[in-house]
Amino acid sequence: MSKSFMGIDVHKARCVYSELDARGNVIRRGKFGNNLAEVSDFGSSLTGREQIVVEPVLNYLWLLDQIEGQVGSIHVATPHKVKVIAESKCKTDKYDSRILAELLRTNFLPESYIAPRAIRELRLLVRRRYWLIQIVIQLKNRIRYLLFLEGIDLMVSDVSSAKAFREIKKLSLSAWIRATILEQLDIIGQISPRIKELDKELERRSEGIRAIELLRTIPGIGIIWAATIYAEIGDINRFRSRKAFASYTGLVPTVRSSGESTHLGDITRTGSRPLRAALVEASRMAAKMSPSLGRLYARVNYRSNWQKARVAVARKLALIIYAMLKKETPFSACPA
Repeated sequence: MSKSFMGIDVHKARCVYSELDARGNVIRRGKFGNNLAEVSDFGSSLTGREQIVVEPVLNYLWLLDQIEGQVGSIHVATPHKVKVIAESKCKTDKYDSRILAELLRTNFLPESYIAPRAIRELRLLVRRRYWLIQIVIQLKNRIRYLLFLEGIDLMVSDVSSAKAFREIKKLSLSAWIRATILEQLDIIGQISPRIKELDKELERRSEGIRAIELLRTIPGIGIIWAATIYAEIGDINRFRSRKAFASYTGLVPTVRSSGESTHLGDITRTGSRPLRAALVEASRMAAKMSPSLGRLYARVNYRSNWQKARVAVARKLALIIYAMLKKETPFSACPA
């Protein structure tokens, strides 16, 4: 049975597909609803010879999970690269699905990484935890802002702590500000136990994973940060070089070059936010515990400021992690 090439253009309500044979002739075209019943019906029409390609949009992973066992192979395109290759004034769902199939057929498809299900599940936990922590940070900043409106600078490191609560109760505050602060504290009190539950679940799922054990040998990286970094990276071998991995972290500077002039700007902040946050947070302890990273921090801090120094250490950590996971060696064998 000769294989065929099928591109699926995924939308919220429906999916449009085009199937080509080895010579590029259209075998069939159609559409199906983006829901369990219609995806299941579509899956039952597959023969096992189809090479499926989609773009990473909406619920594409769920869609691929539903049909994975009924096709020859699945592929995910890199959106911005496909756009460059397939730029056209013609923009229809049928055209997009055919372009995807054509790129796969001719071996010109720029592919994205598809993480295994176990890593995807770990990644969901990591991102859920990150999202909850961001909410808590926003609420704490809001509390400090509300206190500032009353001319108060509460001298505590954590405004949601029991000590801070006792201090706030003693303050003479406007009724609406007091009520708002107590409301923010109540929400934080509801979220914090959930974060602790996620921490326990991450610790449980991290047991026996060699990459996480290696990451924990880095000064400043505990089991939660190690699990976060591992989940967001996935397979380190998908990066062709350490430069590509550093770029993925979003910790590299933007570059603007014209003629003989080259200007380095702020970091790109592309890629995974939880990964970048983990590296930057870990950089604080790593700079204290590793002499070479400490020297890097001091040098950049002296020349610029502490924020850029932390980013520089985080970027160096990313390069170290790349080498460690590639060689499967602990931090001591891959010194900074």
